Amino acid sequence: MLSSRKNLTIPLGVATMQAELSTNYGLIMAGAALAAIPIVVIFLIFQKYFTQGITMGAVKG
Repeated sequence: MLSSRKNLTIPLGVATMQAELSTNYGLIMAGAALAAIPIVVIFLIFQKYFTQGITMGAVKG
């Protein structure tokens, strides 16, 4: 679907780094960590709202 490597998302880019016979696990782990950073930052910023939403939706009883 994507015609060039520059348009790949980070997870797809990490998946393409795996070779058939040799895999650079350090590079793959670095890519996975970079892919996780934005998600963690967004969670830390909006953590208060996540917990409020969870507690508002909880059933008491």
